[in-house]
Amino acid sequence: MIIPQYLKTNDMAKHIGYSGDFLLKNKEVIFFKNVHYFPKEKRTNWKVSEMVAWVENKNISDKAKSVLDLVSL
Repeated sequence: MIIPQYLKTNDMAKHIGYSGDFLLKNKEVIFFKNVHYFPKEKRTNWKVSEMVAWVENKNISDKAKSVLDLVSL
């Protein structure tokens, strides 16, 4: 099965195992515009590669990196 580059909210929620409400409630909290999602008129397109990286903890924010650097000294 070929997964598209972008999915609508409910499709992304099913793909990564979270609820659509969780995704929408965390816009600009842990998911960022033009990185994780791209808003359109009446829907949100979620970038599959970024969301999968989030689930697999492969991406970490610069703020989190700086905290980890301080702790590991």
